[in-house]
Formats: sequence, C-alpha cells, structure tokens
Amino acid sequence: MRPRLQVIFLGIISLLLYLFLTKISIEFNWGEGYADRPILTYLGIYFSLSLLFFAVCSILYKQSNDRFIFWAMIVFGLLFRFSIFPAQQIQEDDVYRYLWDGKVFSHNINPFQYSPSEVHDFKELRIQDPETYYEIYNERNEHELEQLAELKWESPISLKFLERVNHPSVPTIYPPMAQYVFRAVHFFQPDSILAMRVAFLVFDVLALFFIVGILGKLGLNKNMSGVYFWCPLVIKEIFNSTHLDIIGISFLCGSIYFLVHNRHTLATFFLALGFLGKLYPAILFPLYIQACFQHCKGAEGNPWRIPILNSLFFLGIIILGYVPFMGIGLQMFAGLKAYSLYWQSNDSIFACLLYLFKSLPGDLSNITFLSNSLPVFLSKLTVVCILVGVLIWLLLKNTSLIKDPQKFLKQFFILMALVFLLSPIQNPWYLCWVVPFLCLFPNRSWILLTGLVGLYYLDFYFDYQEIQSWSQWIPWIEYLPFYVLLFLDFRKKNRMLKAEKNNDNL
Repeated sequence: MRPRLQVIFLGIISLLLYLFLTKISIEFNWGEGYADRPILTYLGIYFSLSLLFFAVCSILYKQSNDRFIFWAMIVFGLLFRFSIFPAQQIQEDDVYRYLWDGKVFSHNINPFQYSPSEVHDFKELRIQDPETYYEIYNERNEHELEQLAELKWESPISLKFLERVNHPSVPTIYPPMAQYVFRAVHFFQPDSILAMRVAFLVFDVLALFFIVGILGKLGLNKNMSGVYFWCPLVIKEIFNSTHLDIIGISFLCGSIYFLVHNRHTLATFFLALGFLGKLYPAILFPLYIQACFQHCKGAEGNPWRIPILNSLFFLGIIILGYVPFMGIGLQMFAGLKAYSLYWQSNDSIFACLLYLFKSLPGDLSNITFLSNSLPVFLSKLTVVCILVGVLIWLLLKNTSLIKDPQKFLKQFFILMALVFLLSPIQNPWYLCWVVPFLCLFPNRSWILLTGLVGLYYLDFYFDYQEIQSWSQWIPWIEYLPFYVLLFLDFRKKNRMLKAEKNNDNL
C-alpha cells in the first residue's frame, strides 16, 4: 500500500477509535460507579491508538515533505480533536479548578487567596468559633468570601463544578498566564468545559504552527510535525482530560521558533510567558542567554549588553505577570508549596532514589528537614543536583546555535526529558512537554513512552477493584521497556560514533 493510502487508512481507523472513546466516556460519571468504569476498555483503545501512531511516525519519518501527507496529517489531527470535544473527562478532574479560578479572577478576587474549602466552611467557622474567624479574616476577606459564596450558588452547574474541585483545602497552584486564560474562558462562557477545550485548541494549533516553522527553518522534514499533532497522549490529556499544559507548551514552541530565527528578545518574551504558563521552561533560560551571547559576539560593542538586558526583560515579564496577585504576599505560593512538598505520583527514578535513602542505616524517615522526611529531602536534593549538573555540563560544552542549531536544541530536549524523568510527579500529561521535541529528534524509546505512560490509569482500576497490591508493579511495566530501549539506542549510537571515528583515523 502506498504511504499516502496508509496515512488515510490509519487516520480513518484512529478517528473511529476516538469516536468510540467519546462513546464510552459517558460511563465515567464523576462520583459514580467507580468499580463499573470501563477502564480496561479505555486502555485497549488508547494502546490501539498508540500502535497506529507508531506506524504513522514511521511513515512520516520516511516521506520527506510530502504535501499530501502533511495536509492529511493536519486534517485528521483536527478531526481527532473535534471527535472527543463532547466527551466526558476520563479519570481526570483538574478542569473544575480551572473553571472556578476563572470565575474567581473574573470577579476581581485573587484566585490564590482562598481555597474552595474556605468558601464552603467560612460561615460555619464564623458561627462556631468567631474569635478564630476574626483572627484569620478581616472585613475585606469577609466581603470577598460572601461574594464567592454567592457565586457558588449562582447556578446548579456552578455548585456542582465547585464541589468537584480536587484538593479543595489547597489554594490554586496554577501560575498567572493560566489564570488569565481561565478568566478569558469565563468571559466567553462561564462553567463550560467545552469552552476551555476550544481555548486549548487555539494554543494547540499555535504550537503546531511554531513546530512547522522550526522544522522549516532547520531544513527538516515538516511532516514530522505529525509526531506532535497525531500523538494520542497529547490528544487525550489536552482535549479529554483538559489539562492546561498546552498553554506553556505553545509558548515554549514559540520561544524556540524565534530563537532559531535569532530574534532573541522575542524568544525571551515567549519563554517568560511559557514560565508564567507552567514554570517548567525556566531551566532552559541559561541556554537562551548563552545563545544570545554567542550571537552578539560578532557584533560591535559589549557582547554582554543584550544578554543582560534580555535577562532583565525575562524577570520583568515574570514580575509583571505576578503583580496583580502580589497583594497577599507569599500566601500566593501556598498551593504551590503544598504541591512541591507533598505530592508524589507515578514516579520512576525518584522512587528509586527514595527507596535507596530509606534503606540507609538508621531510622531516617523520623528525621524531618524543610517539612520533608530526610529520605524525601535527600531524594529531591539529588534530583536538583543532577539537573544543575547537567545544565552546567551543557553550558560548558558551548554548543553554537548559529553553527549547529539541531545540536543546540537537542540540549533543550535533554533537559526537558530529565525534568520529567527525575520528577517525583510523573503524571502522563507532564510528558506532553517532551512531545514537540520528538518532531525534531524522533527517538523511538520516547515515542514508545507516550504509549506506555497510559498504564498510569491502570492504578485506578486496581484501586476500584480493591486489588491495590498490584499497583506497585505498574511503574515497572510502564517504564522498564522504555529504559531498556533507551539504553540499547544509546549503546548503538556510541558504537556508530566509535566506528566513524575509527574510519576517520584510517
């Protein structure tokens, strides 16, 4: 079968599977029938989509700049998204927090100040313990909480969605750019999951536009943008689970687009917006400064002037983003603090580090340091040291963006991949940050991981069927094939490099 017909065939089968996914999603009703949810059926669909995706990646890799395949990829990618727009969320509920944050912010109340639980409980506290109540809240707080209580009851759907917010005792963790998006969605359509998905589609298409532009600038196969646009992980987690990561991802793609075009100020601006979307891209900033310095070395004047100005510009954009929320001081980071201190989920390397430190002589788990048990603290410290060490190593390599842009951007891939692998929280949607880089560097182990990471949802099935003891094996099945394939690819690449070196010596 010709490649074009193969793409059409795979696209049609994938579309039917997405439609089936939408059909079964009605059985994932919030708060109901956990044991009867068709999680295994969902996983069967997801892994089938992943297999089809792997086949498409192989075709895209071999068919360089075929315009028919390129446009077929875009059309089918959009159809996949539209087909699951009406679906209920499958095992995810973060979107309810987004909708509540947007409602709060649109009424000029700081979304970082009050947790949903406070909105539910403040009246009871005022009646039962007025002394404590007036120690916590002043007249302005009381007025704002009364206003939020009215918003809670303004419609049945508003009340229903607020009651579905997860971790209600924790204030929001989502940074300023996300809050502005939530507010904009509320302006157009309050309490609408569909409106939030439409907004995310705008960022999604913007990310695709930048990815195509990056591939074009580097002289690479534009069809490889389909690795992002057909990826089941991206489609499921952004347009069914409705996770906000696409906001930061799109700005990160934009910053890389402007970086490869040597428009360093715009690249810095978009990187700052990406940081305000979800913090992750901050680790890349030193490489942006290095690229800017390299670009300025050939010009007249002090080569550090523009990099220093861009650094101040980066900080200035971030400060401006936080200014509307600064009235409550450090309290605005209360949710983020709780998230960074206590969350741990679906991790691999971090879990191994934690096991190692817990196995050391002495009862270290009873020792607390910076609100963490000592093994957890040492694991987090090790992760930070690895990331900083790799960043310094990459900076010392002094790879030139001008001379070898692909090699330079591969450093971004390495850092973002490590951020995911070392994190104590490896939720599937966090892997979406790595997917755009697979369009430039189609590493088969990472493409495989976009499918394997779906096993995360198997934990829910074991929990609902009360066989939680099986859950401990999920990360092994999820990550072991990936790490084995990653090691084999690394060894194969080293052998090829040695062979080339030996040939050159001859």
